Amino acid sequence: MSLGSIDYASSYFKYKTPTPIRGVPTYNNLKQLKLELQANASSVETDLGGGNHGYLGLVLTDAEYASINGTIPFVPPEYPGPLVIPPSAMAIQAMQMKDEHQEAKRLYFECKNVEKALQRHIQDALAERYTAALVDPYTNLITDDIPTALEYLFYNFGQVSSEEVKEKEMEIMAMDWNPADPIVLITRPLEQLRKLAEQAKVPYTDAQILDKGLSLIKATRDYEYALTLWDEKPSTDKTWPNFKNHFHEAQLKLKSIRGPTMQQAGFHQANSIINRLGSELQQSLHQRDEQLTAMINNIPSLIESSS
Repeated sequence: MSLGSIDYASSYFKYKTPTPIRGVPTYNNLKQLKLELQANASSVETDLGGGNHGYLGLVLTDAEYASINGTIPFVPPEYPGPLVIPPSAMAIQAMQMKDEHQEAKRLYFECKNVEKALQRHIQDALAERYTAALVDPYTNLITDDIPTALEYLFYNFGQVSSEEVKEKEMEIMAMDWNPADPIVLITRPLEQLRKLAEQAKVPYTDAQILDKGLSLIKATRDYEYALTLWDEKPSTDKTWPNFKNHFHEAQLKLKSIRGPTMQQAGFHQANSIINRLGSELQQSLHQRDEQLTAMINNIPSLIESSS
């Protein structure tokens, strides 16, 4: 197979066609576009950047990639140039240099063609007017690298207001999490909230995100022991990754005791509903008693006025 002949979109990508963005892009649909790009880039394997995340380094900034891949950076290969074999090289050395040069060219073109397929994914998702500033007038293709293109799109069309962040926070904190459900249904929305707040330039601190996660856990009233153990941890250990791991392990232990459906998990919620209904009923009866008492006390004045 010759260099550059692979259709990466149809052969490897999870999202072979992008989710169309109708009209002016927003933060939410640009975020979906970026998620699709990340999934597609990760679907093509490579040794670059440590070999664990495919071509994800083509989509993320250096800082974003470092946050998931530690100290191994993603460095796109440069074109190796023409092959030059010294006259003094032995035949076996010349053959080895030729193989290495061919492999360097293959890797370069593979990386460039994956990048081009990802850039086309962006262009296919958006109306031309929103990518015009990114497109070369001669090739009609995006020429900037993908992090730069995404930065442009988010800056110009994906601004988020602080009010949107507050609304999203209220939505998350009001959700009814069932302790039998995966813990990721708590942690992922909070992580998305944090990214939303960063986009709005009103970032949350680590302590604030942890506090919101703990509030959602406490609301179930099923994790008292796990919460006690968490509270006893040194402050240096109270990190977000440790939070996710700690309560995931706590959930596994609860499931081993109660069974996979966590049948007792709804007890406290049901008890809370009963108590609330009882309080409402008591209040209603009290109001009715007050009305009856007022009517009885008003009877003499009614008799007097009728006579």
